[in-house]
Amino acid sequence: MGAVFIVLLAAFFVGLFFIALKNFRSDTEILDAQETRIKVVSATERFLMESWMKENQISFPEGKNLRYLIPQYPSRPWLK
Repeated sequence: MGAVFIVLLAAFFVGLFFIALKNFRSDTEILDAQETRIKVVSATERFLMESWMKENQISFPEGKNLRYLIPQYPSRPWLK
């Protein structure tokens, strides 16, 4: 009886470990997605950036595009 209890308790903790590991992986994926490095700017975000730039009278240097703004403003104020 005691051995069965110990096996069930061990299985519970192993299951708890795997659940924690899965949550850790999903948290790291979320953090990676929130990094400021973006390869493609969506059309919606492009529109929001352009309207935010017009409202706040922000310009960027010659030859730079909208991707220049992303490292300059990591909090992305155009999404608010």
